[in-house]
Amino acid sequence: MTATAMSTADRLRALAAEQIARDAWSRDQLLAHQQERLRALLAHAREHSPYYRETLDGDFASLPTLSKATLMEQWDRIVCDPRLTRADALAHAAGADAAARLHGEFEIFSTSGASGLRGVFAFSAADWAIAMGSTLRGMVRMGARPGDRVVGIGAPGGAHMSKRIYAGFQATRGDAPELSALTPLPEMVAALNAYRPDVLVGYCSVGALLAAEQLAGRLEIAPRAVAFGSEPLTPEMRDRIEAAWGIDPCEYYVSTEQPVMAMSMPDHPRMLEVMEDLVVLEVVDADDRPVPSGTAGAKVLVTNLENRALPLIRYELPDRVTLSPDANPSGRPYLHLAAIDGRTADTLTFPGRDGGEVAVLPLRLGAPFARLPEVRQFQIVHEAGVLEVRVVLDAADTDVAARVRAAMAQAIADAGAVAPEIRVTPVLELEREPGAAAKLKLIVSRDLL
Repeated sequence: MTATAMSTADRLRALAAEQIARDAWSRDQLLAHQQERLRALLAHAREHSPYYRETLDGDFASLPTLSKATLMEQWDRIVCDPRLTRADALAHAAGADAAARLHGEFEIFSTSGASGLRGVFAFSAADWAIAMGSTLRGMVRMGARPGDRVVGIGAPGGAHMSKRIYAGFQATRGDAPELSALTPLPEMVAALNAYRPDVLVGYCSVGALLAAEQLAGRLEIAPRAVAFGSEPLTPEMRDRIEAAWGIDPCEYYVSTEQPVMAMSMPDHPRMLEVMEDLVVLEVVDADDRPVPSGTAGAKVLVTNLENRALPLIRYELPDRVTLSPDANPSGRPYLHLAAIDGRTADTLTFPGRDGGEVAVLPLRLGAPFARLPEVRQFQIVHEAGVLEVRVVLDAADTDVAARVRAAMAQAIADAGAVAPEIRVTPVLELEREPGAAAKLKLIVSRDLL
């Protein structure tokens, strides 16, 4: 490893250690730090961003929210460095050298635009060091140690954040296999069997798929620590992962806009603590009004406290989450999430049994599969009044379609709704989202009614 690489690694370890030390803070210390970083961010944005100079007026809770559409329209006025332009950032993200720094200084990431609008995001070298430090913080908290064989399996594209984060950690050894969510499963299994990772992280759907391979005897690894995120971690996935490796997996809640929003630890793997030293996370209804703890919001407003290149202040993410009203049982100072129900757009609406319409959450729709172990993966597609359930099976099963259909109809009935026609389609593999992210979308709504 070169001297430069060593100094970078040392810097990341120092940043991670600094952040981990905050676990011992009191709640008052944490909130004081959060407010100090928020004041510094707002002052920086007002001074360097024409857009924020016009919009940051009043107390924080009254500031306008920032949608993805507004971000992309106003990108050149939001950025705080004149060297950055939306056109250059988009071209860089689409180019062959997307993993290199733009102008030698800025990390550029894009989102696939599966929601109808592509996004592009920028971090300065200093911003990115803090983001990488926060990811290392999560690795250390989940039990990773220096010298561990780490494998991260996320997006294939160089412009996607998961690809760059995992590549950064795997580079410390230099011998880790380069895998992505699109790597053929037999090839993935062979590479992992050869490498035998100590730590396995990545997309939830990939973790569950590999767990099924382990249970089937084709994968033979014994990771000491596992963590998954970027997609819904369903109860069925969690149970399968725990059965495969004897570990209740840690979970993380991340986005391209805010690399780490919440994460769990081995002492409470199902409790995601909000990293309030790095982010202000507001859970709100559809009209941007705060919802009380214990109530699911329609979206979250994210303020990244450590991005000075492209400040994201009260940025809208269409995620349906619930803050817990209970004290953090770990004694750490952070708020924690009671539930992540998925994207609000993934909630399906059916006619109500007693009239009107009933919204059925993704979590409810996925729950039946915890009782169907022969279904390795599933995807629910709602289109033109038909609910198609695509399933990847562990083995041929002539009866599975009827059981899936009955279980899905019962889940919808339990929600007080009338189920549409339900079709069950066995497939060899499920379609992932187009573009660089290659995430697996469990609920796909194409119903325009």
